[in-house]
Amino acid sequence: MCGAALATAPALAGQQTRVLLVAGLGGTPEYRKEFHDLVQRLDSALVNRLRVDAANVTLLEENPVSASDHAEQRSTRDNVMSALAALAASAGPSDDILVVLLGHGTAEGDDVRFNLPGPDLTPADLATALDAFKTQHVAVVNAASASGGFVAPLAAPNRVVVAATRTSRERSATVFPRYFVDALAGDGADLDKDGRVSILEAFQYARQETERHYKDENLLQVEHAVLDDNGDGEGSMVAAADSADGKLASEFRLGIPGDAAVGATPTTDDPVLKRLYAERTEIQKKIDDLRARKESMPPEEYQEQLENLLVELGLKNREIRQHGGGG
Repeated sequence: MCGAALATAPALAGQQTRVLLVAGLGGTPEYRKEFHDLVQRLDSALVNRLRVDAANVTLLEENPVSASDHAEQRSTRDNVMSALAALAASAGPSDDILVVLLGHGTAEGDDVRFNLPGPDLTPADLATALDAFKTQHVAVVNAASASGGFVAPLAAPNRVVVAATRTSRERSATVFPRYFVDALAGDGADLDKDGRVSILEAFQYARQETERHYKDENLLQVEHAVLDDNGDGEGSMVAAADSADGKLASEFRLGIPGDAAVGATPTTDDPVLKRLYAERTEIQKKIDDLRARKESMPPEEYQEQLENLLVELGLKNREIRQHGGGG
């Protein structure tokens, strides 16, 4: 829905999730297509898989191409700020607000920006717009290069801030966003298989898959995602529900509990996929068993075993995708 409609729509009773998705300036045809594909896939995952009300999703792109796309406005700075103001006007006091920025970022010294058609978006711009959300839980995911420079300016109580890079000096194009979208569009990040994915689970999954990407390609890792949700402005690369950063992110969940359509093992006649799905189920059972034993284990041992199982799960999901299955 467009920003104008959001501005006048009354807040519905009960908690809702409201989302702003922004695909920034591509710069080249290849990146324009990548950002378009990512934001459209994320839009579909949120609405069709995680059951976010389509009327609560605003999508802005560099070049909206047709009325069939959810995007109705260009992703200019003015439109981003207007969309956030409209969300603030329509949101209920206990609503969850998710903002995702997919694109390029730039930085020169302390001057950090998210690239948009026309004037870029600065941390100060975004911080000003987010100040309008007084009581809502807010999660901001800046998946662009140099996004680490947004963490400290955006840090606040009741707010989760995820950045694809540890600092503004990590300026190469990021692969983190593709895995963050995978986390919400697939099964791999939903560890407890309750049909919901938390921002923490999506962050952990995307961070691990990003690390694996660089190892598999035999490349020096030039991006290190961080999460801050305790308001101190210091992002953590290893976040968890029981650590300095991660508790609020673990409580910010997308999806409907117990939704059988989400997280269920797909049916298939392909014997290879049947085997792979069965192997994935076994890994997921090991994760469930480990989580059940968490309180009786030393924290370091639990975290190490969980990391190993998540790596194993990620590799299995990759095998499934390579054979044309859902993962």
